[in-house]
Amino acid sequence: MSSGISRKAFLRATGVALAATIAGCNSIADNGGSNTETQTSPQSERQNEDSPTFGNFYVGNADTSSSTVIDGRAEVVYTRPETATDKSPVVMVPGLGLSPYIYRTTPDDRRGWMEYFAEAGHPVYVFNPPRNVDSGGLDTGALQNSDSASLSRWSIDRAWPTWGFGPEVGDPYEDVRYPVESVDQLVASFPAYVSTGGGGGGRQGGGQTGGRGGDQNSTSADSTATAGTQTGSTTGGGGGSRFASPQETAALEALLNRVGPSMLLVHSAGGGSGFAVAQAVPDLVERIVAVEPVGAPTDPQTVAEMGGDAPFMGVYGDYVDGRGQAGRKEATQTTADLAEETNPASTLLSLPDEGISGNTHLMMQDDNNGEIADRIITWIGD
Repeated sequence: MSSGISRKAFLRATGVALAATIAGCNSIADNGGSNTETQTSPQSERQNEDSPTFGNFYVGNADTSSSTVIDGRAEVVYTRPETATDKSPVVMVPGLGLSPYIYRTTPDDRRGWMEYFAEAGHPVYVFNPPRNVDSGGLDTGALQNSDSASLSRWSIDRAWPTWGFGPEVGDPYEDVRYPVESVDQLVASFPAYVSTGGGGGGRQGGGQTGGRGGDQNSTSADSTATAGTQTGSTTGGGGGSRFASPQETAALEALLNRVGPSMLLVHSAGGGSGFAVAQAVPDLVERIVAVEPVGAPTDPQTVAEMGGDAPFMGVYGDYVDGRGQAGRKEATQTTADLAEETNPASTLLSLPDEGISGNTHLMMQDDNNGEIADRIITWIGD
């Protein structure tokens, strides 16, 4: 591996980071009342010979003056090349109800995008949204006293058709790129996350049990129920802002303030917070990569404000019509077209149009995830 990063070291270190995450999650009830400032200057994250190669830290504040269920804390899992480079950091944001797992590895134990991007010389920081129970931003006391929030979790019955594995659970498309034979590992990775009436996951009649902490089906931002059309002309550009809580956007902004100007890679409902932050701190966003995003903006002013005319790349897989997400792709195409007017590097990478079939919503774990990573890395370097 060109950066000196070994697979054995990568897996060993990420296992240690995961253990630290679990330990932090187990003690959340004890530290939920603390108000810990974790933001630092960008200079503090600059790599030197003493910098650890793998690890995790937390950004954002626990705001004890608010009664919101989600406070401002968020975990960040990182990996850096063993040899320092001058390449920009890449900040990765997962979709709703997903965790850093989707970037760290694959269900069949292949390399994840974290490792691919680090091999290319980029420090990689993966944001774990505060609404995820395993991240740190959950106020358990507020959740117990809330009538409008509960815990949700993806079910494979909803995820399978929605994410393009096949028409129904257990029936994969012939050319599906996802390692469906190991899908149990993906299911095991699903974190419980906070679902609220205002777009934090949504309730579906018959799909949710309604209990707090239960194993509930989610229709959420990634489902066919909410992703069929994109018509907005605001920051959300089709509803994405509904899935970006102020706490989440503040924590993501804190991460960018800590690591400095970065490439922002967002996935699905992570687009809502990513696009909002790209508007709020454009000087900290050098490029935007949006993998099948929710909330791609469709008005010129919003697109122009994101990253201060930063190049934009949308990425889409296969079976989009069958997933009920054609409108979402059309909005992303509009974003790319508008961005191209001021930055010719902007584009939409539609994998089927490139002759690459079978890619899913979780293309960062598909069997050709390295090929897709290489295309994005090449674009970043242009």
